Amino acid sequence: MQRNDALALVRRLHAAQNHFYHGEGDNALREILSEEVAWHVPGHNAIAGTYRGIDAVLGYFARRRDLAACTLTVHSEGVLTGDGDHIAALTSGSAVIDGSQRSWSTVGLYRVETGRIASCHLLPLDPAEFDEVWQLPSRGSLSRSLVRVPPRHCDAQGIMHASRYYEYFEDAFLDWLETFAGGYASLRATGIDLVVVASGCEHRRGASLGDLIVIDTRPLRAGRTSMTMLFRIALDGQILAKGRTTYVTVREGSPVALPETLRAATG
Repeated sequence: MQRNDALALVRRLHAAQNHFYHGEGDNALREILSEEVAWHVPGHNAIAGTYRGIDAVLGYFARRRDLAACTLTVHSEGVLTGDGDHIAALTSGSAVIDGSQRSWSTVGLYRVETGRIASCHLLPLDPAEFDEVWQLPSRGSLSRSLVRVPPRHCDAQGIMHASRYYEYFEDAFLDWLETFAGGYASLRATGIDLVVVASGCEHRRGASLGDLIVIDTRPLRAGRTSMTMLFRIALDGQILAKGRTTYVTVREGSPVALPETLRAATG
């Protein structure tokens, strides 16, 4: 493959990835990846694995994007190519992950078919560092929700109304229930409901129309009949707001002990 063609293809790939990683669509990626593309990621971390087919590979990209809260950026540091259909690209990456600025370097070994990426083997230059950057979650039942701020939630200046944060917290809590406790509907089916007894929000700066915000939800503590959840809303790695809500489990209007599903999820 000619060096100029290889350089152009890698630049197109990274531009499409960055477009997607920053919260935009996947059309550019679908144009550059083959339908049967395979992506191989080594290590013991939250993104390691072999992904086969364009939908699986895009799912892998989405997981990286979500873990990095849309702050991930990659770019090429150099390309090696020869007469065949393979390209080796030295790539650097950076992101804000869990509030910390991180960076890493990899070599991507790409195979090209008819002008599209058919496979990639990712080789971190420092495997231990790569595992640390993309480490498996270690803080219990954390869920992450992504929401793009719609016009109806904003004032005439395009700033999201402060009262809307509580709605976002509640929706994120429903996502958490779905992920870790079987969902709100299954809880209701047992005759148990959740009642808010206390809530609060610390505002740092406002979200704006069109922002793709990330909401992290995790339990803080659990009592006999209550549970307190923490929420963090961020944009590009910067915290916009933090919230806290305490729920009490009730049946027929009276407090009851937390169901085992909730206690396990909050433990």
